[in-house]
Amino acid sequence: METNILKMITIADIASIANAVCGLLAIFLILNGNNIASAQLLLLAVVFDCIDGTLARKFNTHTIGAFGETIDSLADMISFGVAPAIVLYMMSNSYWIIIPSLIIVVCGLLRLTRYNTIIEYQDEPTKTFLGLPIPVTSTLLAALILAGITNIYIPIILLMIVSILMVSEVKYPKIKNKKLIAIAAILIILCIIPYINGILYLVPSYLLIIGVLIYIFAILFGNYKTIQLNEVAPKTRRKRPSLYKDE
Repeated sequence: METNILKMITIADIASIANAVCGLLAIFLILNGNNIASAQLLLLAVVFDCIDGTLARKFNTHTIGAFGETIDSLADMISFGVAPAIVLYMMSNSYWIIIPSLIIVVCGLLRLTRYNTIIEYQDEPTKTFLGLPIPVTSTLLAALILAGITNIYIPIILLMIVSILMVSEVKYPKIKNKKLIAIAAILIILCIIPYINGILYLVPSYLLIIGVLIYIFAILFGNYKTIQLNEVAPKTRRKRPSLYKDE
């Protein structure tokens, strides 16, 4: 077994590290009162999270997949669990905001742990996520900040719903439609590039909010009657090495 960390790290792991760095920088910036840059870094973390799995599959890093999956999950915990919790807390001067912030962290931790436990015993990749994917926390919160929504109760309520859905058993589809992926990518890039979102009258951030909410609630309300007809429960098999997952 390889133990030299420099040999264990792959290009996909570098993307995961970049994800974690963006989450940490987002925390530093929100602590210094720079809400906009903090939100942009949260979205940049989402971008790196989206490409690390693709890079892992492209370069076939399954031989050290456990290393990659672990670093991926730890990075996700920083950028999509701890970072949004701190950003949410810093958006208000009230101490009671600690409670929803703690809920975000705990649900994110449980979400990632459950996924890592289940994925090791699945025979093949599934077409759905069990529970809402954790990057939704930072995507939604960042979009709300960039849209100029200052009412603290809006992100609190939405993130509490997101947190509950993360640890639920509601199945969310993995988006494979290239047009939808391209639209989401364009909106995120427009939000990340400094000043562009403002020049476009905050339209990209509002469209991103709408897209995320549609994914959360349209799937939620249409899930219960159809999911059992379309999804076969994964079989339990021997533990296997796997490529990076999508949280």
